[in-house]
Amino acid sequence: MEYLIPDGLSAEALEGELRAHLSCRAESAGDSEIGYYDTFDWALYAAGGFLSQSSETLRWTSRKDASAYAQPLEAQPGLARDLPSGPVRDQLPPEAAIRRLLPMMRIQTTARLLRVLDENEKTVVRVLVSSHSFEDPTSGRSGDLAARLRVQGVRGYDDDRELLVALVESKLGLVKAETPLLCEALRRVGRVPGDYSSKLDLKLEGAQRADAVTKQILATLLETLEANIQGTIAGWDTEFLHDLRVATRRTRSALSQIKPVFPEEILARFKEEFAWVQQATGQVRDLDVYLLAFDDYQASLPAELRPKLEPLREFLLAHYDQEQARLAQALQSERFRVLLGAWRDFLQTPVPSTSIVPGAMQPIKAVADVRIRRMAKRVRREGRAIRDDSHPEELHELRKSCKKLRYLMEFFRSLYPGGAIKPLIKQLKVLLDQLGDYQDLAVQAHHLEDVAERMHAEGRAAPATLLAMGALVGGLLQRQQAARDGFSEVFAAFDDPQQWAQYKALFWTSEVHQTGT
Repeated sequence: MEYLIPDGLSAEALEGELRAHLSCRAESAGDSEIGYYDTFDWALYAAGGFLSQSSETLRWTSRKDASAYAQPLEAQPGLARDLPSGPVRDQLPPEAAIRRLLPMMRIQTTARLLRVLDENEKTVVRVLVSSHSFEDPTSGRSGDLAARLRVQGVRGYDDDRELLVALVESKLGLVKAETPLLCEALRRVGRVPGDYSSKLDLKLEGAQRADAVTKQILATLLETLEANIQGTIAGWDTEFLHDLRVATRRTRSALSQIKPVFPEEILARFKEEFAWVQQATGQVRDLDVYLLAFDDYQASLPAELRPKLEPLREFLLAHYDQEQARLAQALQSERFRVLLGAWRDFLQTPVPSTSIVPGAMQPIKAVADVRIRRMAKRVRREGRAIRDDSHPEELHELRKSCKKLRYLMEFFRSLYPGGAIKPLIKQLKVLLDQLGDYQDLAVQAHHLEDVAERMHAEGRAAPATLLAMGALVGGLLQRQQAARDGFSEVFAAFDDPQQWAQYKALFWTSEVHQTGT
């Protein structure tokens, strides 16, 4: 039971009020500083807990019932997966494993403990009166927080605790603290837990102008891209670059798929520049994928070959540092800065009252229907054309079309009933995963063949390492073939008549049905 102490009531005055009604013994509880940590996307908070560190102890506290787990940790936390084994690490969600635990807030506390005594001088209730200040590690802002009073019951003395609660609430007029200290400190710097997510959560109205809504979509993607620049440059964890690239890819897709709503001559430059961003970030992302999968690579080999693969890890890490430096240079370049500035200016400029661009002033729902309908028909047409002897490039083109369709459906999700469009997106992701596995495994196998040749030429691979890499490539190609063999079944689920009827119900207008298009 925790209560806020009003600004006009000092801790000394509050203690005096309590002593007037109760027998108390005061003790100094000392000063403390607690650092709070979470991933950039608040995975720990979403999983239901707070991660904090004080006095070389790491603690997980449940937001639901305040249950806590602790384990020693002298250093500042790094990647979640690198935490030592223990009860705190066991509480962390699996999706946080590859993310860095970032300092979100520091809170300093000065506390005084009052023991409420019975006639036998036995402690029946504990009252903790505390004052707090905060410091935001990101912005450097600091300040004071409201003082608090916490009532801590003692087992077997529930009646005494209830009497004290009644005194605090009725006599002293204190109100319960509904917000945890961390959330209150974050609020003071304009933040809330969960204020970043790479997922699109747009609230659109179908009657809005298409050009205005498209700018809204693109501005949201720009916010995501910019939010991940610092972490990508610093290399805090691999997901910063991943989210930056996804935002870039979605931006490029929106520019090419939501049309025609802007003059093409205006967009030509931005299309070219965002293509450059995608290219500039590609090498590091490829290395990220290989390094993240490395343990699985080793596990897929016979036990005697696994240690022989370590020179490959060393080779990838050596090249990673070089590529990361090039990436950081690109994201700090004048070209990138000018691109973001010009793009932001374009998106913030209000749309003209009238436009000669054909789709600019149309209701966004009409534009969305047409674009999704056309792309869905393309996916079905390209998928139906795939045969057992189809060239891999045909599956690659189908994958690109599926991505475009998925992005369009995610952009405009709020224009359609959630219960209807969500299963379609989910099923499309299954098809994309199947195609992605096929393509990615082929790329990985080909790249590892090239790496083996480079390592051999540079004298960095013994015959045993080349043998292990050959076995790894063989396994990747086998998995690629399995993904290819499973394509027909997965695509059939997309092309199922009942599934297709759902597409028509959402994206085909009555006029389209009548004309048979």
